[in-house]
Amino acid sequence: MESIDRRLQALERAYGTKPREEDSADLVRRREEMKASWTRARERAAREEAEGNPARRVALDDLEARMKERIQRRAHGLTS
Repeated sequence: MESIDRRLQALERAYGTKPREEDSADLVRRREEMKASWTRARERAAREEAEGNPARRVALDDLEARMKERIQRRAHGLTS
């Protein structure tokens, strides 16, 4: 996941973009779709973990932590 963050940052630098203050309608729609799918993903991860495979839950936990970190950095005006 760290490599994804680095790639995103490299793309932002390359194209001179910064996170937008106002969310576009498309971004709002995608965010809502992701929120709706999160419950299903967590349920599937719980089923797989009950079968002895915690990989999906671990990945979801890691993804969630990284998203929260990124949101915190954006909220405080940090880009790295």
